[in-house]
Amino acid sequence: MRHPQNAAGRFSVDQELCVACRVCTAEAPDNFRFDDETGKAYVFKQPETPEELHAVTEAVSMCPVEAPGEDL
Repeated sequence: MRHPQNAAGRFSVDQELCVACRVCTAEAPDNFRFDDETGKAYVFKQPETPEELHAVTEAVSMCPVEAPGEDL
């Protein structure tokens, strides 16, 4: 299930999988945020530049539980 604060678009975080490791927020801080109330990460802003896309793709690949991903 998508986190309710995920920005609409290609990437999202599955709130049921997120374990609050914060890898995504560390790897792509311009695109991921952490919701202290729910204890889950979410996509704050979809990537708009090649650099942001690279950072988000790296964050997705580094997550130990595969919570962030692409909505294809």
